[in-house]
Amino acid sequence: MNNRVFTVGSLISGRLIVKHPAPERTERKIIKAEGIIVEQNGKRMEIYPVKGKLLDAALSQGKPIQYKCRKGTCGQCTIKVVNAPGLSYPNEQEKKKLKNEITNGYRLACQAEIL
Repeated sequence: MNNRVFTVGSLISGRLIVKHPAPERTERKIIKAEGIIVEQNGKRMEIYPVKGKLLDAALSQGKPIQYKCRKGTCGQCTIKVVNAPGLSYPNEQEKKKLKNEITNGYRLACQAEIL
């Protein structure tokens, strides 16, 4: 619906000023970013998604993920991914180390990338 309001100044020849009513206020929704949920040694952790390596994000957020080499060769940082929005596909190092465990949701935290 277009409500036009004419004023005295808008009636001056050659000039038309249209005032629109103020837009209606809409309710603001707070959207919580969905976290990445992982398990290691029976402990479940939620990691806020920050671009980069999953291990680095977890450690910067104080999550106690065990790790050692950070190269994907020792397997100490193996985690089970419960929910992982925005996580990369397993890379060759993960496929080599974890083999069929990848299909069960296991990943190497030092190799998994948050996109």
